[in-house]
Amino acid sequence: MSFINRTVIPAANGLTTLSIPLVGGRENKEMLKDVRIDNSQGWQVRHWRTITSAYRRSPWFEHYESGLAPFYETRFDKLADWNLELLRWVSVTLKLKFEIVALETRPEIDPGYLNALRPSNFQEAVFVQGLPVYGQVFQDRIGFQPNMSVIDLIFNEGNNSRSLIAKASI
Repeated sequence: MSFINRTVIPAANGLTTLSIPLVGGRENKEMLKDVRIDNSQGWQVRHWRTITSAYRRSPWFEHYESGLAPFYETRFDKLADWNLELLRWVSVTLKLKFEIVALETRPEIDPGYLNALRPSNFQEAVFVQGLPVYGQVFQDRIGFQPNMSVIDLIFNEGNNSRSLIAKASI
């Protein structure tokens, strides 16, 4: 139940969790850098279909689709590699400058296990405070949903995403 291998997006029938299956499952106690993705489950095809279904009517989907699609077409063996490449894509896409530091170089941060980020209830987890409400595809059905995946912001706000993030406190 970690956010290291999952994210949430709003969809037609409510919130949908996209979870990358892991070798060893929930009980995995490996260091994050060693956690392997269970690619036998066809998760990439399912995730991409869900993302396409949820966002194909969003204003910016066609503009950013080709940049995100490779994450669901290219095999990644380690979760850390997938997460790092996705973080780099977000950084380039939103023109955000931040330093990516290996956990081993930051002694004040627990080098962590897969279970390091485990809020007891997703609705209570707040990662970005003060992000202005923006239009979401299914907002008319399920209301505005805060703390969604960054792809929700990108597909709905496009070039304006960076300025909305700048207004928020993280």
